[in-house]
Amino acid sequence: MIFKKVPNVIFVGSQTAGADGNKTSIKMTDGSELIFSGLGIYYPNGDETQRIGIQPDIFVRPTVESIRDNQDLLLLKALELIDQKK
Repeated sequence: MIFKKVPNVIFVGSQTAGADGNKTSIKMTDGSELIFSGLGIYYPNGDETQRIGIQPDIFVRPTVESIRDNQDLLLLKALELIDQKK
């Protein structure tokens, strides 16, 4: 998220989970555990990230085919963007 404040930085990828902050756990009587986060994490402009995540500037997600073909679509998109800047 800090890189979003740097001029000319482009975030390529997919949205993060939005599960940030501290972790609090409660042991249940059946032996299971309930875990949740409680601190608010915010963008520098004050917008929330909890349950929202960090939004990419350019959305890229691996596909089944790209994984089978051993292609890194995020890296390929990043290299494409770098080449465009030259």
